[in-house]
Amino acid sequence: MRKYLLILYILLLTLTLGAVTPTSASITLVTGISGYLYHGFLDSMESTSFITSSVVVNDAFNPAGAVLNYAIKTNAALPLTVQAEISSFRKQGVANPDYVNINQVQIDGEVITPTGGKYQILSFTPQTGTVFYAHKLTVFVEQSQLSTKAPGDYRSTVSIEIVQ
Repeated sequence: MRKYLLILYILLLTLTLGAVTPTSASITLVTGISGYLYHGFLDSMESTSFITSSVVVNDAFNPAGAVLNYAIKTNAALPLTVQAEISSFRKQGVANPDYVNINQVQIDGEVITPTGGKYQILSFTPQTGTVFYAHKLTVFVEQSQLSTKAPGDYRSTVSIEIVQ
């Protein structure tokens, strides 16, 4: 009798185990969004594509000024200040070069004054998400100096600095 009970118990146990459905499986996906910051010059104010090579502005001595379209795109929620240092125009290819000075710099039509030789283009603390800022930077030279300078190739460099 014990044999039959043991066989019956094993049989019931086997049937019960075969009828058990597996519990649901789960997995947790974890990721993060890394911070990024792109900045530089654009073809135009209508563009959102950054120029990756150098920017050349011909006719920078134009009385209307030399226009540079600067932009910054970031998702980093850090306070940032963007500054530009703009050198005087230097005559190229001569031992004793002439210089043409910068008279005025404007951001989106507003005159800005340099502090410590640097022009503040913008200062901001982005909120959550991605932000894109574009500004029209216009550089004017001292027009009264042009009539006294020797003809030739004159160049200026605009250096952008981002500080926290």
